[in-house]
Amino acid sequence: MNEYDVLIVGAGPAGSRVAYRLAEVGYRVGVFEKYQQIGNKLCCTGIIGRECAELFNVESSCVLREAKSAKLFAPSGEFIRVSKDEAQAYIVDRIAFDQSMAIKAQNASAEYFLGSKVENISISNDAVLIDVVHDGDTARYRGKVVVVASGFGSQIPSELGLGQIKNYVLGAQCEVETKGIDEVEVYFSHQIAPGFFAWLVPITDGRARVGLGAKEKPGEYLKKLLSQLDSEGKIVDSNVTIQYGGIPLKPLSRTYGDRVVVVGDAAGQAKPTTGGGIYFGLLCADFASDVLHQSLNTNNFSRRRLARYEKLWKAKLGRELRTEYFARRLYNRLSDKRIISIFNVVRDNNIHESLLTSSYRSFDWHGELVLDGLKRLGPWRDLFGKYLPAYLMSSLKGKS
Repeated sequence: MNEYDVLIVGAGPAGSRVAYRLAEVGYRVGVFEKYQQIGNKLCCTGIIGRECAELFNVESSCVLREAKSAKLFAPSGEFIRVSKDEAQAYIVDRIAFDQSMAIKAQNASAEYFLGSKVENISISNDAVLIDVVHDGDTARYRGKVVVVASGFGSQIPSELGLGQIKNYVLGAQCEVETKGIDEVEVYFSHQIAPGFFAWLVPITDGRARVGLGAKEKPGEYLKKLLSQLDSEGKIVDSNVTIQYGGIPLKPLSRTYGDRVVVVGDAAGQAKPTTGGGIYFGLLCADFASDVLHQSLNTNNFSRRRLARYEKLWKAKLGRELRTEYFARRLYNRLSDKRIISIFNVVRDNNIHESLLTSSYRSFDWHGELVLDGLKRLGPWRDLFGKYLPAYLMSSLKGKS
């Protein structure tokens, strides 16, 4: 039987980050990826903030473009432009980025098994056993602990008794040929993307990613958006291949158990405002690595011991995720007419310019930006007051 200290299901950024950090300190790590190619997550804009890029040393070869500005469109078609002198975010090649993370882990001696689907995970008092199918054959692997990093929609957490993510939207995205698009465009309208928003993100000269999130039928809404962009002369051809995915809005109810932790999109560790999961997933991967290192040192993989992982990541991200989730809910309560009114207030009072010069943390932390924006908006109490939870109300009133 093939034996490892740590078994990791999924070779996305979070899984590879855990693999790298644990292999680097000498543990035997096996990573199992169901796809033949690493970086198969195509329904992703690939936008990461500068803070993320710097903290995790993202290789420049993975960066397609810097993002210094964006146009934010109201349902009326009018827009607000936000801009800074230096890059606030980077648009990465997801295949190259994911592969670079995996190569780093492999260089630290982690072993990767591509085209290998984990069919069953069995956890006992003294080990974890996984059955892996590769080229039609099934092999069994044994480990001391398993890390589930299998992405959004994975059934593994539910099968292990950790529940499932119930709050999410569906995403659709494609790549298109463009005309004269040189900055990010974001569209806020429930007619275009009900329950979320849409985006046009240039990646190279003449190419862009177009996508949106929606409660249902995202492909149909994306086709309508493509037709609109085609008629406006922004894209060359709307006859493209659409890729689909899910965007978690709330984390898994529990991300640990006996001999198991869940990280990344599989745990719902993504931003409810934008759906971005790379940065938060990597942060949580580091928390998981630290806790697993301690558990491996003491040979203690109990649920009680691994609960520390969830305490750590919630201490870092819990309030942020709650604030962003309520911002998402507040937005969903607004009609397109009300969204237009808010855009007008923001534009007429230069609130967007004030926010750009405020001291909120960074592109990667939207919670403080949400609170700052609500404070500056003026009529927030009439617009949202009865919907705001107590901790947000106290923050707006300056009591915490």
